Amino acid sequence: MKVGGVSRLWLTVVAVFIVLSAIFLAPNVFGDKLPGWWSKAFPSRGIRLGLDLRGGVFIQLGVETDRGVGRRLETVAASVREEFDDPDASITDSGIKDFVLSMEFADTAALAKARRVVERRFEEFISEADGNTLRIFAEQHGIARIRDDSMEQVRQVIENRVLDFGLVEPSITKLGSDRIVIQVPGASESDRDRIVDIIKKAAVLEFKTVRGGGFSREEALADAGVEESELEEKGLTVHQSYEGGNENFFVTEAVAAVTGEHISDARLAFDRFGGPSVSFSFSSKGAEEFGALTESNIGNRLAIVLDGVVKSAPVIQSRITFEGQITGSFTQDEARDLALILRSGALPVPVFVQQERLIGPSLGKDSIQKGKLSMIVGGVLVIVFMTFYYGTHGIVANAALGLNMFLIMGLLASLGITLTLPGIAGIVLTLGIAVDGNIIIFERIREEMRAGKSHIHAIETGYGRSVRTILDANVTTLLAGFVLFWFGNGPIKGFAATLCAGIICTVFSNLIVARLISAAVWKEKAA
Repeated sequence: MKVGGVSRLWLTVVAVFIVLSAIFLAPNVFGDKLPGWWSKAFPSRGIRLGLDLRGGVFIQLGVETDRGVGRRLETVAASVREEFDDPDASITDSGIKDFVLSMEFADTAALAKARRVVERRFEEFISEADGNTLRIFAEQHGIARIRDDSMEQVRQVIENRVLDFGLVEPSITKLGSDRIVIQVPGASESDRDRIVDIIKKAAVLEFKTVRGGGFSREEALADAGVEESELEEKGLTVHQSYEGGNENFFVTEAVAAVTGEHISDARLAFDRFGGPSVSFSFSSKGAEEFGALTESNIGNRLAIVLDGVVKSAPVIQSRITFEGQITGSFTQDEARDLALILRSGALPVPVFVQQERLIGPSLGKDSIQKGKLSMIVGGVLVIVFMTFYYGTHGIVANAALGLNMFLIMGLLASLGITLTLPGIAGIVLTLGIAVDGNIIIFERIREEMRAGKSHIHAIETGYGRSVRTILDANVTTLLAGFVLFWFGNGPIKGFAATLCAGIICTVFSNLIVARLISAAVWKEKAA
């Protein structure tokens, strides 16, 4: 059965969309007044407000992308050393300067072996031999790729950390080639220091075998049987411990055999004395590497190094695979934050805060009021014009327009899109597009009526002949919105998101909702 050419199926579809929009928007209307069971059965967040409307924390980070190139070259050097049974005898000297790794070998056979390793495992690097010295470097495009990879890794790690912190809809975007902008709407001043600390912390967890330790740096070197000048040549380094005791310095391997890269989970725990600690577990690959490391070093000490500082250096009693624990002078919040950081992964390169500010909600309130005023003024003008110029059809268009705005808000809430000031501009623009579609339809209806057709027939023909025109106009705008959303960031993405949501709802409103209302009104008049 049909109502004015539109099946009852569409009546059901419209009703379902209205109910769903009401469900998604209920948290914005009723807030804390919603019953306790609501959050278990339905979404409990509604439309989210951006930093410019709600206030929050704004942080701009500088990223030391050059360190990414240096660390990549360190990985190359470590991989080459692993190929030799006695690397200290085969490699007589090694060093990195100006993005070039120079390695001097005892003979040409060792150099050729190292060169094969570089060519097989590290495609972005070029190797050149000069006598027994091998120079390993990357061309400009290779360096640019490593820097870009470092930036993307930093962005992903920071995003994971801020999301794990429990704050709603943070915005983490790259700015240029070495900066990242972080916006956390709704974060309070008390959250700011913890957020900055969580973001800045490198959280590089390393497990290194200990060669020697002592109260002073000199005692640690003597215990390891090496001179300061021999550390780099022998692939060793010195770490300090701030835990106190008889050993404040440790001589360990320079490159960790196992890192926290393969940690699958980390959580707050308590040690045997009841103090806060961090318990962690490895993925299958990490467990395999950690098991091999501990099995081959039973009876030796293993340093647990966090951000270059030795947290503990226990003696390995047996093979350890999946689980471990980091103890130290932690508070519960510090241990909990460290677990969060380890779960999200380590920053591949250092970062530093360039700008940091807390944006108060007063700016947001002012923006909201102005946005509301602009929408009210624009809406009133549209309603008056449409009613005066098109009469009953204009009233139908206004009703469809009001329902259209309700559906747009419901769609934004359902998709979890954060509403910003540019987003409000996108909604206002959508009002104009919706009115334009109605005008096209109504002019078609007038043409049919001037041709002597009945009102019901003119409505059916007017809507039918307007479909292609409305789709053509709106689809091109929708494609432009998708492009803006895909390539834009920050305010541009917010504008594009609301524009796309508005276009989808507007097409539905123009071709389905307004047609249903028109058919019902004129059928009633005809009766």
